[in-house]
Amino acid sequence: MTHQENESLFSLGKTQAIKCSGFSSEKELKINRAKQKSFTYHCHLCCPTLKELQTQLKELEIQLQEKQLHLDRFGVSIDYAMALPKDMRSIYRQGDALYFSSQQDWNILGASHCIQPHLGDNMIGSPASLENTQAALQAGVTTIGNISQYFGWDYPEYSDLEARTEHTVEAIKLMASFKESGTLIHSNLDDGYGPVADDLGMLIGYALLEQYIVEDLLHASLAHSYGDMFHSPFKRLVFLSALKKIHHGNLVGSMVFTNKLGRCQQNVERNTAHLSQCLLTDMAGQYIYETGHAITVMENHGLTIHTTPDEIVRTLEYAKELESYIPELVKTINTDLIDHTADQIIKNGTWFFEQILSYFEKSVDITDPYALMLAIKRTGIQTLSHTLAPEGTDTITTDYKLYHERGI
Repeated sequence: MTHQENESLFSLGKTQAIKCSGFSSEKELKINRAKQKSFTYHCHLCCPTLKELQTQLKELEIQLQEKQLHLDRFGVSIDYAMALPKDMRSIYRQGDALYFSSQQDWNILGASHCIQPHLGDNMIGSPASLENTQAALQAGVTTIGNISQYFGWDYPEYSDLEARTEHTVEAIKLMASFKESGTLIHSNLDDGYGPVADDLGMLIGYALLEQYIVEDLLHASLAHSYGDMFHSPFKRLVFLSALKKIHHGNLVGSMVFTNKLGRCQQNVERNTAHLSQCLLTDMAGQYIYETGHAITVMENHGLTIHTTPDEIVRTLEYAKELESYIPELVKTINTDLIDHTADQIIKNGTWFFEQILSYFEKSVDITDPYALMLAIKRTGIQTLSHTLAPEGTDTITTDYKLYHERGI
């Protein structure tokens, strides 16, 4: 489907935030900020209703203006039922996240004059991939995910894997047709592969696999993301370096997540130390590598419907206080060691990626994105990870097991 053919069906919307930004797209804004070593910031809103979302966005806008702060983008949780075809949604609607009944509902996402919307869960990769992506693009949302969930998530209520795959491929093609307008396909690698990727090389291998399918075969732009399950500051920086390298320096990221490993449910105030470490590390990473990943500002207790705009702004104020430390902080960072380690995990990841293609090339056309994706999904990433895992003493373990063992 070409851009011209899409224009006959619908036009790509533009949010109020982009209209007011002076840039043509969120992607252009991020590239500009990164080159200036200036940070973009992201938050997530867990609103159960569209009315509550409108209220929180208005409160955020007021506080940002009063405190002269900028918060560039926000993600939202959407109801699980939105991932399913329309005729199934009334049965499986859970009522704990946003539900869109019409295009007018989707358009509410783009009403803020200063904060650009992001959509991740239950979008691209779900059974409703195509229709949700169409609605989001019309609303002006241009960074949409989460492609890793196609491989890592299942929808037991919907058994037609062929249709799910076809809708996912068509959604990616649709995003590709608007690539020149700044569309990015978001992938949270931790979310899709965390449970099965035992080392960073394997995680990079899956990133290379996604890159091959999304960019090489389907010609869309991919925005790799990470951070949920990275406890180690060193690993956070190594992985960022590796992502930039596999994208040949052209990566424009979606966001880097504050990780979940440091949460202390017994005394949430203790999480401030962990939160600050994430902010410092990720800001230093953006200062050095300039990939455009937005820094996530999250409240101590994580993502819940109880998080308030006041708490988000408070964390943003922490980040603004830390900004002045970054130029001096990066002088203490051994980037040669980080980049050398990144090269090693890329070597392991490339081997793993090539093993995956070799595994399938005798049974499917690995240049056909639909056939390859369907074959991978039917085989399962758990089987691929177990069967083809890189071996040797040069592997670097992920932090997922630490997350799992703590039962968070």
